[in-house]
Amino acid sequence: MAVLFDPRNQRSLGVGPELIIGRAWSCGLRLDRPYVSACHAALRWAGSHWELRDLGSRNGTFLNGTALQPGREYPLVRGVELAFGHRSECWQLTDDGPPQAMAIPLDGGDPLVVEKDVLVMPSDQTPEASLYRDSDGTWKLEDLEGNFTVLENNKMFQVGARPFRFSCPESVGSTSAGSVLNPFRPVTLRFAVSADEEHVELSAISGDRTFELGSRAHNYLLLTLARARLEDLRSGIPEASSGWIYQDDLLRGLDTTSTQLNIDIFRIRQHFAKAGLQDAFSVIERRPRTRQLRIGTSNLEIVRL
Repeated sequence: MAVLFDPRNQRSLGVGPELIIGRAWSCGLRLDRPYVSACHAALRWAGSHWELRDLGSRNGTFLNGTALQPGREYPLVRGVELAFGHRSECWQLTDDGPPQAMAIPLDGGDPLVVEKDVLVMPSDQTPEASLYRDSDGTWKLEDLEGNFTVLENNKMFQVGARPFRFSCPESVGSTSAGSVLNPFRPVTLRFAVSADEEHVELSAISGDRTFELGSRAHNYLLLTLARARLEDLRSGIPEASSGWIYQDDLLRGLDTTSTQLNIDIFRIRQHFAKAGLQDAFSVIERRPRTRQLRIGTSNLEIVRL
């Protein structure tokens, strides 16, 4: 992801697939200076590199101190210096990687970058929603109750009282229907459970790789869902219908609250994503209308420690 650094104020700005720089309120990088035009310059991803274009500004745009010709695209590499309207209005391009999906706060502040297709919002400590890429390639925002909204590039949404804009380059956008896969299903989840069930270690096996996911408090939620799915399969219930549990029944069985359950679900998905598992969001599937959920694979093993 491209990053612009302001050496005077020691601040960095992550850049989406296209950034308009100028004095207008609508600009992604707003510079409230008299020598900066309303829409001064544009920084955009060209598929393999970043380009800078002056938008006919009154006082010019500068690349490494040289004035740009208005309307012409200039390729950029990491380390170049950009200035807008005056050579002192200088920014450095400290990263020239391709753009990433992100949630951009409309009330100011740094963008929240999606890592490994999952972003817990507004933070890991206070999760209220998850932004993720589904197995069909679409981006979705899911709230605490499992209700989701499909997100497209530049769509506005709100988490709590804070407004955001979703920024997603085409290169990490939707997958065509003919190439839809669910990479999570071949994964085998192995639970190693202590005799008193106070300790649950979890590992995921995918092909010849084993992901050690350790022992965490939320593993017991996954274990409960795994047992329900295995029991349904043993009873002859078809795989497509097996393992679904009503949320209220799950809350009673685990003696927990709806808020804590949903926080655990967010953290489980994020844990799987950070471990490097594909389509980590599918580890728990939800039916918001009927308030049911289940573990997202039938390849399950439960052993004693």
